[in-house]
Amino acid sequence: MTHARPFSDSAETKAAARARRAQRWAWLTGVSLLVCGVIAIWQEPALAPEVHDGLQGLVTLAQGVIDGNETVRAMLTRLDGGVDLAKDAGLDPVTALLLRAQN
Repeated sequence: MTHARPFSDSAETKAAARARRAQRWAWLTGVSLLVCGVIAIWQEPALAPEVHDGLQGLVTLAQGVIDGNETVRAMLTRLDGGVDLAKDAGLDPVTALLLRAQN
C-alpha cells in the first residue's frame, strides 16, 4: 500500500511559512530597536537634542491624555504604583514608570 504525500507539505509552502515567520521576527526586532533608541535618547539628551525636545512635547501630550482619561489613569495606577505619587514627586508618569522599571 502506498501513501500519497499531501500537497500542502510542499517545499514552496514550507518556504512561505518560514518567510512569514522571518518577517514577523524582523518587524518585532525593528520595533524593539526603535524603542531602545528612544529610551536611550530620553536618558541621555546629548545623543539627539532635537529628538529629546520632541519627546518632551510627547510627554506633555501623554500627560494630557492620562489626566483626561480615567481608564488610562487606572491602568497606570496599577502599573507603576500611582500616577499621583509621581506628580507629588514632581515627575511626569513616563519618567516615574522608567525609574520604577530601572529599580
